[in-house]
Amino acid sequence: MEDEALARIEDQLQNEVGENWEADAEVLRGRNATRREHGLPHIGETRPRLAPEAPGRRPLWRRVLGR
Repeated sequence: MEDEALARIEDQLQNEVGENWEADAEVLRGRNATRREHGLPHIGETRPRLAPEAPGRRPLWRRVLGR
């Protein structure tokens, strides 16, 4: 994004949320959701979250139905 576009977004957030918009819980949830969609680590994390380890066997219903 261009610097002007980012500045407009920051100004809008500051007007709607206030001076502490960067630390606002609701804003952080939204920013982290966007970062997760793009495969980026959450704000404050140094590395991306690892996916939970997959179980060794497929669930019983998948084995029975062959899916």
